[in-house]
Amino acid sequence: MSPSPVPATPSPGSSAGSTVQPAPTSVPTLPALELDRVATTELDGIRITIELERNPMPAGEPTWVTKTIENIGKEPIQYFPCGEAMSVRGRIDGMPWRSGQAWPNPAGTWKAYLVDHLRVFEDGRRIVFLPAGLTGSSSGCGDIAYVEILPPDGRLRERARWDGLTFRRLAPPSTTRIDLVGSFAYARAGRADVEAPRLEISVHLETWIEGRSDAYLDPGEVADVALRDPRLTALLGARELSNGNEGVLIFDPGSATYQVGMLESGNLPVAHAHFLTINGVTGEIQGFVERDWDYQVDDST
Repeated sequence: MSPSPVPATPSPGSSAGSTVQPAPTSVPTLPALELDRVATTELDGIRITIELERNPMPAGEPTWVTKTIENIGKEPIQYFPCGEAMSVRGRIDGMPWRSGQAWPNPAGTWKAYLVDHLRVFEDGRRIVFLPAGLTGSSSGCGDIAYVEILPPDGRLRERARWDGLTFRRLAPPSTTRIDLVGSFAYARAGRADVEAPRLEISVHLETWIEGRSDAYLDPGEVADVALRDPRLTALLGARELSNGNEGVLIFDPGSATYQVGMLESGNLPVAHAHFLTINGVTGEIQGFVERDWDYQVDDST
């Protein structure tokens, strides 16, 4: 349909084909002392523990956590497994996402399509540990309300992995400190009762991420680069956005590039992908790819 529109607030050097640089940020210094890898807390007859594979955690590389839940009280407790019994995650505070440029429509609508499904501005920067095989997409089990009973002296042990990226599949974080939180929801019920009031116990571990010194582009900035390419804007202008045509903006740690574009998902579990590959540091457009996208393979890394 239309070629790449002109940005409403162009930045210096923003012409098509140029590269951009992320805004410089101050990087904290890793502590010299050895960091704890284990944290435990007890409450209401429950003990929960998280044990990290390593601390600090290298950005861009997977790190595992082992989670243990113990009923050390005299009464059974009810818990709510939805892929996992205990979640482990952390927020990266003091580093809000950069939004990039404001664009006139239709480019403003296209940028929202590429970025808003990531919920970056609502959720902020965060990391999430996930069980093997899960990507953080909604499973629907919360609607079904699975419940289990942990008897006195009962113990659960789980493992989960951080993929080294900023959730969801965005560029690795810079060096930073986070409050890593393990949370376990439970209820005082001797039998399965989905209506039982939920309580929560949490454990905190001071954790450091060791990232690279030069910053990556943020999703809004990557979308700005993509919207200067007529191959992508022609596609966005010719398709009905959403409704089976999903926006995609993810980081590939192997090549340090973003993949930005559209997945036509009318023939699940395989979609047809159209996306630009963009250098995650310089913003250089490296190519335009059209291929099949297998959700069971492409969404599992």
